[in-house]
Amino acid sequence: MIQLLRTKPTLPEARLRRRTILSGEGNLFTRIRQFLMECWAELKLTQRPTKQEVISYSMAVLVVILASAAYLALLDIILARIFALFR
Repeated sequence: MIQLLRTKPTLPEARLRRRTILSGEGNLFTRIRQFLMECWAELKLTQRPTKQEVISYSMAVLVVILASAAYLALLDIILARIFALFR
């Protein structure tokens, strides 16, 4: 059952703020506790990578970084020599 709660009924109708209240929602501390329990349950469902997967993914990242650095260094050297010709 959904009902609307008017937070400030003295304001004009255009400025009324409304929020949806779900039945059995509880107070603030109950909602926070429920949220944390649901987060913990979700974390238990996650699958962590194995040591071999972490090593292989890290190596892939390092290879891409080194390849990008080499490409940018080569491009820098080439452009520096081209601009040096026009000095």
